[in-house]
Amino acid sequence: MGADNTQINFLDPKKAVFSYSQLSTFRNCTEQYKIVYLDRQRKKDESIEAFMGKCVHATLEWLYQEENLRRPYITFDKICKIYDNVWQDSWHEKIFIVDHSLISNHFYAIGKRCLANYYHKYGPIFDQKVYATELSLKFNIDDKYQFRGVIDRLDQPEKGCWEIHDYKSGKRAMTQNMAKKDLQLAMYQMAVEQNFAPVKQISLTWHFLRNGVEMTITHTADEIEKFKRSISKNIDKIIKASRSIENFYPKETMLCNWCYLWDECSAKLPPNPAKRAY
Repeated sequence: MGADNTQINFLDPKKAVFSYSQLSTFRNCTEQYKIVYLDRQRKKDESIEAFMGKCVHATLEWLYQEENLRRPYITFDKICKIYDNVWQDSWHEKIFIVDHSLISNHFYAIGKRCLANYYHKYGPIFDQKVYATELSLKFNIDDKYQFRGVIDRLDQPEKGCWEIHDYKSGKRAMTQNMAKKDLQLAMYQMAVEQNFAPVKQISLTWHFLRNGVEMTITHTADEIEKFKRSISKNIDKIIKASRSIENFYPKETMLCNWCYLWDECSAKLPPNPAKRAY
């Protein structure tokens, strides 16, 4: 990219609403951040891994709908039928597979395994004290920056006590050390604390569905404050960078093959080697 002082949709911190995804994208590749959040180029393309994860999430969201919570039990066959319907209804031609040795049925089966692992642990009676699923909350950092986050599932086992649940369908599970450093759920904790005060206790639980394991942690007030300071510094960097196009450049890694902005990237000349899944 040529260096110039072009201003590109300068971010007004008083009006902007940030998210964990924005912070993560800026950290991973500043050009991808520019394309998505400043140029606002959105595409329907997605990887088969992401598509499978969305189908699993949608099925688990269905599981905790109010009418289902009144049922005496739910069979795994019923869950599989819902998953099949979601998969078929959501399938589209912009899905791609990076690993050419795999086919879409491979990932369809992985999604079924994720649901089977979850059902084995919690079914057939799903009696968790669910407050909401896919809950969108707004919150702020030090009354300075506005944020929005979507929590997969929020439970309220008793008044003032909250459990934040996050579903992961990827290959790897976190260690406890990794979980303690994870920014996403720490941000969700901030959102719950601000929207449901007074809060007595909050726990964070990751469900690593493919592995059939879980990780639960808690954060102290001091740990949350450290996260807030880190977030503020990162947002300051984003706002400063947004003043000039020369601050945005591609960062090439193995993750590039999973990026649906290949054609827009200044570092990629040949077509994306990923093949379509249909």
